[in-house]
Amino acid sequence: MTTQPITLIDDPLAAARQSTIDLLHSHQQGFSLPQPFYNDERLYAIDMEEIFGQEWLFAGMTCEIPAKGNFISLDIGDNPIIVLRGAEGKVAAFHNVCRHRGSRLCMKEKGKVAKLVCPYHQWTYELDGRLLFAGSDMGDDFDLSKYGLKPVHVKTAGGFIFISLADVPPAFEEFPAALDHYLAPYDMENTKVAAESTLIEETNWKLVIENNRECYHCSGSHPELLNSLMEFDDTEDPRATPAYKALVAKKGADWDAQQVPWTMTKVGLQNRMTRTPCSMVRSR
Repeated sequence: MTTQPITLIDDPLAAARQSTIDLLHSHQQGFSLPQPFYNDERLYAIDMEEIFGQEWLFAGMTCEIPAKGNFISLDIGDNPIIVLRGAEGKVAAFHNVCRHRGSRLCMKEKGKVAKLVCPYHQWTYELDGRLLFAGSDMGDDFDLSKYGLKPVHVKTAGGFIFISLADVPPAFEEFPAALDHYLAPYDMENTKVAAESTLIEETNWKLVIENNRECYHCSGSHPELLNSLMEFDDTEDPRATPAYKALVAKKGADWDAQQVPWTMTKVGLQNRMTRTPCSMVRSR
């Protein structure tokens, strides 16, 4: 009997990573990214690993899990995640996978449970991820404490829930602090989700973000939107008119009197917060 050596590839995407670096270095500023960034499966896999697998991601609202045992579940790429309200109101997140045979624990998007029970072999977990029951088939020496659920980093701020799948997530203090400050007047823990809609767009995620970050298309595609909102949210914008600046100054004074935060706050290149007035009614 002979055995064949097994070669393990540390990074099967190594060549694609180098190609990605080369494409970024050759990218002309002010133009769309090269085509492979939108339709190459290898580059998409890198996106999922380096961006969605490392950064902090919005997962839901704390008001969606108001009481102990309430949960929401979601998928980040191939990673099923569960976010729940545990004892003493603590919000926790785990990989939604049983440590036994990999079955999903929670099949529904939302619900409430007393314990997390695997539907396959009934392994039972506490809401803090501890394994409580694994049956008798595992033997007398089986150590329950070694097989709790795999945790996911979680933070809450301003009623929002953020998670990170990274082993060591990036720094994330300034944005939650700003979010708490802006949303403090609204008691977000006790709000309700009044309506919800899901849009499935058959496209690469970058196209969605690019479309969201510009309003060049708004006047043609969303004229009704511009009846209530401006294309910009900053009085320093070159397009800001004297009338708009005067309106912002007037409303800013009103908000200051009510101790409502409104001035522009920017956190890095990714996030900004501001309160803007609705645009002045336009004549028809």
